[in-house]
Formats: sequence, structure tokens, C-alpha cells
Amino acid sequence: MWLITGATGFVGYTFLAEWERRGKPAPLRLFVRDPQHPVLKPYLGHVELVEGNLQDPVALIEACQGVETVVHLAATISFSSRSRQWMYKTNVEGTRHLVNASLEAGVSRLIYVSSIAALGRPSDPKAPITEEAIWEDSPYNTYYGYTKYLAEKEVWRGKEEGLSALVLNPGIILGPYVSWTKGSPVFFRMVWKGLMAYPVGTNGFVGVEDVVRAIFTGLEHYPVGWGQRYILVAENWKYRRLFTEIARALGKRPPLFPLPKQLAVSAGWVMELLGKYLGIPEAATRETTRTSSADFLYDGTRITRVYPFSYTPLERVIQDTAKVFLSAYASSSKR
Repeated sequence: MWLITGATGFVGYTFLAEWERRGKPAPLRLFVRDPQHPVLKPYLGHVELVEGNLQDPVALIEACQGVETVVHLAATISFSSRSRQWMYKTNVEGTRHLVNASLEAGVSRLIYVSSIAALGRPSDPKAPITEEAIWEDSPYNTYYGYTKYLAEKEVWRGKEEGLSALVLNPGIILGPYVSWTKGSPVFFRMVWKGLMAYPVGTNGFVGVEDVVRAIFTGLEHYPVGWGQRYILVAENWKYRRLFTEIARALGKRPPLFPLPKQLAVSAGWVMELLGKYLGIPEAATRETTRTSSADFLYDGTRITRVYPFSYTPLERVIQDTAKVFLSAYASSSKR
């Protein structure tokens, strides 16, 4: 029995499809807040649903009973200062409760899908960031990244107490989802609607199907390669290239104007103020504009040396995602 948290999220959506495509290799128990979520509809009757949230240690202990493997996908991703308290509760305290529940129930192994943000971003990177990176204070770190860093510490603490653990650190994940209004799927919606400017920085990107394949690869080869973390970055791209490739795949005009760092950060600051005093959702913040204006490179090759694993080229990921977008979003248009 596998217990999955975050099954209705971006990665969980693709995980469930891959689980079915692989012939349902293990019974699934899904720990979800909303049993009526549309992502779950195709799987009703084929999976066990347990309603609860990560703030309930008792519910987690009950959910872990009889479970061999936990795949922890659930997280709150936000760059708004208004979300910090909830993000800490979900990402840090929730992971702590889940690790404790796994130990209490005798779970054998846990896969945690973290983020490259948990590695920290040095102020002056001299080389690509690797799995050996040590967190250090930097203006380029985000509070989200800090919570994922603390959550990883909970996972490694669980390992010291007897839990087999594997941590995956994906870059910015690209791919389709049921919603195109948040997370990286929103990139396609932004370009479709006419994105004019682009950040000047560089970041690491990976396809969502590769992230899910990494999870299954770790499970299939257990215990080989466990007790480690793996950066999942297929390629490091400038944001200009990312948005240009998305525009090409959608048949749209690519953004033409670079957004200088100081202007971008100032815009993020204004959006934060509007969010704070007027309740307007922030399209960007100082955290997002600062990090997207800098150049960070990541080395995602360790997993290819440990496992029979290769990445999907980002151009193909974008083309495949654009096809889904054009079918699911653009054709119905006004959503």
C-alpha cells in the first residue's frame, strides 16, 4: 500500500495518470482535503480516499496504518507575505507530523518531493548548484524555499530514526494541469493572452512527467540510491528562451522587452503593497522578481548516474503542454 499526499495537485495529477498507465503497481491510499476534487473523479473506486489535512497528527497516523511507502507531494507554494504562516504550517509542521506518523505506523520508506528552492541561492554563485549545496542566508532565497529546507530537515531526521528516505528537488516544473491559472501552467495562459516583457534571469526547469518518472524510478530500484537527494533539472534556460518557446508552440508573438532587475523588483514591491492594503492578488512579489532577475544554474545529472533515467528535452515538454493547453483552455476560451 502506498499513501500519497497532494494527489490533487500539479504533480499528483500526473502521478495518478502514470500510476494507472503502469497498470496500478500498488494499491493507493490518497490523503486529501477535498474528496470531491475533479482530479479524483477518474479514479473513484480504484483508490482509497482518506479525508484529512497535514495539521491533524491523529488522522495521519491512522492514514499510515498498513502502508509500506509514503509519497509526500503536498505543499503550499506562495510568494506572498500573507501566506507565510499557512505555508510554514503546511510545509514544515505538516511534514513533521507526516514523518512522525510514518515512524509510529512502521512505514518503511518515504519519498519527499521538495524543490531546488530548498537548496538556497548564494548571492554570488560561482558554479552550478548541486546536491551538496548548504543553505546560506541570501537575498535570493524565498520564504517558500526556507520552509522546504526546514521540511527536508524533518525528513532527514526521520531517516536517522529508521525511515528510509529519498528526496527529489525539482526545478520549475512545466506541464499541463486541470487549471491554467496558478503555478507554472499559468505561463502558457500569460503568453496566450499576450505577454509583453520577460525577466532577465536564468533558472532550472523540468517536465512534470520527468518528476513523476523519478518517483517511480526510485521506488522500482529501492534501496539503491536511497538516503540521498536528487536535483531534477533537465536544462537551465533564460526566461526569454522559455517564453519564446512557449509562444512558438502556441502560435503567439513572444515577449519583446526585457524587464530590468531594478524595475522588476520595484514592480514586485508595488504589487505587494496593493495586495496588503487592497487585497489584490499579487501577480509578482519582490521575492519572485528578484530571483527571476538573477542567473542560477543547477546540475541535475546525479540521478542519471545512479539510475537508468534520462530527461525529456524542454522543447518537447513545452510542445506537448501547448497541445493540451490549446485543446483544454484556448478552445473553450473565456474561462
